[in-house]
Amino acid sequence: MKKIKLCLFFLGCFFGAKGQVFQGQLLDSLSKEIIPFATVLSNFGENTISNEEGYFRIIRSRFFTPTDSLFISCIGYKDLAISFEQLQDSLLYLTPKEIKLNEIILSHQKLSAEEIVKRARDNVTQKYDLTLIKKTFFLRESYSQSWIKRDMIIKKSSINEFKQSFWDSLFRTIPEKDTWHSESLGELAGDWSEEQQKLHLLRAVELADTLNAKGYEQIEEKITSILDKSVKENSYFKFKSGVFSTKVDRDEVIEKELDTLSLPENKQRKKRKAEQEQKEEFYKGRKSQLTKIFTSLFKRDNFDIDVLVKSHLYKYELVNFTYREDLPVYHIRFTPNSNRAKYQGNMFVDADRFSLIQLEYDNVKNLRDFSFMGLSFSAYGRSVKLKFSSFNKDRYQLEFIRVETKFKTGIDRPVKIVEKNKFVKGRRKQNELNGEVHFKLDQKSIVTLVVFKGESISQEVFENFKETKVFKTAKRNSYDPKFWEGYTIIEPNKAIKAFTTN
Repeated sequence: MKKIKLCLFFLGCFFGAKGQVFQGQLLDSLSKEIIPFATVLSNFGENTISNEEGYFRIIRSRFFTPTDSLFISCIGYKDLAISFEQLQDSLLYLTPKEIKLNEIILSHQKLSAEEIVKRARDNVTQKYDLTLIKKTFFLRESYSQSWIKRDMIIKKSSINEFKQSFWDSLFRTIPEKDTWHSESLGELAGDWSEEQQKLHLLRAVELADTLNAKGYEQIEEKITSILDKSVKENSYFKFKSGVFSTKVDRDEVIEKELDTLSLPENKQRKKRKAEQEQKEEFYKGRKSQLTKIFTSLFKRDNFDIDVLVKSHLYKYELVNFTYREDLPVYHIRFTPNSNRAKYQGNMFVDADRFSLIQLEYDNVKNLRDFSFMGLSFSAYGRSVKLKFSSFNKDRYQLEFIRVETKFKTGIDRPVKIVEKNKFVKGRRKQNELNGEVHFKLDQKSIVTLVVFKGESISQEVFENFKETKVFKTAKRNSYDPKFWEGYTIIEPNKAIKAFTTN
């Protein structure tokens, strides 16, 4: 009977080209609610984090054995240690573990929430490894945008093709909503400064609506083609919007686009060049994103997190005393204590060493509002969740961070474009377009980083660490579960799995 159970379980695991994969979901044993962002460790060296829907995947380079085990921990729950022989289902339940404040063990000092937060800010270099570390990571970035307004009102146009009906038709072809994702696996060597960061990308994929991208290209080609027919050689454009103006040569607007519209070999050359440039830009973008994450947490051997640096703006409340693994943890809730405070949320502090090990917060008001001369920007949403882990060492390192940002941008301005040419007889002005631009865009980004392991390295090892821009990359217009076959990543959510442009 035991063998039958084991066989049935292994049928629930699927086999990849590079090993075996187990996919599971974590649920609260009492409420049956999902448990997001829990740490999942194994006795064979593969680790991960459950996603926002409680799902996780773990891989093994060879077949699972009955003695292979998972160790799952999450603040507020009893640890779960379970062997693959004991696993009967992909649903795993964690049992809540919490003790009330009046039951705190006497060996722990009875401190106020403010005193605990103050101690958490002290002696940062003793509690966190701020030296050079080589980190194995998985990075997922998700972006979406939605047009609120996209209008151009034409008051005057000397080019017949650029009448109001053309622009109305053109803007109707712009996708009202657009979504794209990218995922990257690699190694990052460095400390917490901007100067000392080196990236080695191993593998990356982009999910994007190629039809939408092609639609934008076709819009560009339409405008370029009309300008090529209507604009004289040696002309230049004068762009003016209110008091702002600039001058651009015809070749800068037209020639660079049109030189590839005719000959097939030019198209292929441009395609190869564009692909290489896109790959280089992708690499730079990932390095910039990772650098931004690591430099945002510490500065000059101290925390650089708003709710800790500006603690005088917040009110702290000691909620309860709980555990992460066998570690006693203070749960502290913070709320604004001043109209200058931006956030509210929860922090969890190691009760033995007074180290911040987990933090989650959301904004309570707009973070930035800007409006000037028809240009507007509003950062109206920010949600952050982060976890530190010791990775079996004395000091903590970043294990997980998820940052969700929402913002709106807008343009409501007059625009005037004049074609001028000093090489023709008569007046220099050849064509003119006069109108108003009304654009408003709502955008959201979600950046998720998981660090699977971190290894301290010397300055010499760091200097010899090679940044490699040659990595396997792919573009997809729908989710492909085979791309990450054989790799441990944070499980994609339902939105990413459902992503398709078909």
